Amino acid sequence: MMHVLDTTAFSAVMRRDADILSLLKKKQPGDFATVPPVVAEIEYGIRRLDNSSRKYLRLNSEKKHLLSIIKVLPWLPESSKHFGIIKANLEQKGELIDDFDIAIAAIAISHQCSVLTANLRHFQRIENLEAIGW
Repeated sequence: MMHVLDTTAFSAVMRRDADILSLLKKKQPGDFATVPPVVAEIEYGIRRLDNSSRKYLRLNSEKKHLLSIIKVLPWLPESSKHFGIIKANLEQKGELIDDFDIAIAAIAISHQCSVLTANLRHFQRIENLEAIGW
């Protein structure tokens, strides 16, 4: 099964977090992907920084490198259906989460992927989604 890096996981790889890098080394490079909402959140986070700062340059470089080696899975037509189902279910339970997290989950489910995240509490609320941490 392929694993989708959510924003927390993508950020951890960019920061070279030892725990997530250890997990990634145990898998094949093709076992991981990300999705457009994650790329958007990462881009936003980087663009908030001073573009001449070392942090901006380092993170922008790490983002480009990571995107050159992992696939970005597309939003499929069924992703919209999954998004609506997930959001309605969470709303009925009174357990809403951020729309970007719902979108990440919807795309992952559409591609039969799990989500790799540090935010298990949110993603484990979503039915039919395997959420794993590191």
